[in-house]
Amino acid sequence: MPGMTVRSPSEKLMIVLRRFYGRLSLVSLAVLAACSTPVAPPPPPTPPPPLVETVRPRPPMGAVENMSIPEIQDGKYLTPNRKVTSNTALWHVRMALNVAALSCRSPGDLARLQYNRLLHVHGPILTQANEAVDRNYKVAYGAAGFGARERLNTTVYNFFSLPPVMKSFCPVAEAVGAKLLAMPSSALLDYAPTALAELEKPFQDFYAAYADYLRRLAEWQSRFGGTVTVWAVPSPLPPPPVPPGEAPRQGFAPSVTSAIQQNLPPPPDAAPAAQPARPPAAAPTQPATSGPKLMVQPLPTNTE
Repeated sequence: MPGMTVRSPSEKLMIVLRRFYGRLSLVSLAVLAACSTPVAPPPPPTPPPPLVETVRPRPPMGAVENMSIPEIQDGKYLTPNRKVTSNTALWHVRMALNVAALSCRSPGDLARLQYNRLLHVHGPILTQANEAVDRNYKVAYGAAGFGARERLNTTVYNFFSLPPVMKSFCPVAEAVGAKLLAMPSSALLDYAPTALAELEKPFQDFYAAYADYLRRLAEWQSRFGGTVTVWAVPSPLPPPPVPPGEAPRQGFAPSVTSAIQQNLPPPPDAAPAAQPARPPAAAPTQPATSGPKLMVQPLPTNTE
């Protein structure tokens, strides 16, 4: 026909072959794509290194640096309230509440009002406890007993007056004061050791926090010690004096005398009786300061 292209047999064969190979390539690519292994996603980015505290740790509760704290014995920090009799515990509770009355400020001066009320309601049992503690010191130290007790009293007052602990101590003192006022006087001696432990707990917690601060400070310095002043860990406080044990009441005598005491006189060369040991001097529980010091005195008992 006119206008039609006439191809030779060889040209027709080449066209057919090109179409066949084109289709074969598409099928091959599809097969290869179906059999290929998927590519693994890229690994996640490396996390940044942990943040290192670069700010120098500070003492807890606004305490001063280079402050000495007591050593630990039997799981607790040594305080002047350890190994106390019930009478001594009650007297230490009274001193702690006296500190609260002078130092704690709350609406209505609750600690002060509680303390005055305590002296009025429980005055006789507090007087008996005071006499018992005096007797204990006299039996233990003889003529030196008064001075020994005064030194321990000073240590106890200083212990409960530690400034950084006042904020946490005052609510506890008010709670203990309320419990004492709600119970009869006959129950005070039994409750006194528990009350003393409750009043001491804020100070035990503070010592633990300060020890943790010293640990963090040492760790901080081990990382940045090349650029800071070397820190010396303060020496622990010396152990406070231990109150004497309970002594028998004046005029007490055993009802039974042993046969040895009845029949055998003391040997002529017997050594003289041992003299009462002098108590150790009280050690300060706070860093020395140049500011004015408050003279702690009991509050008057004639106010409600």
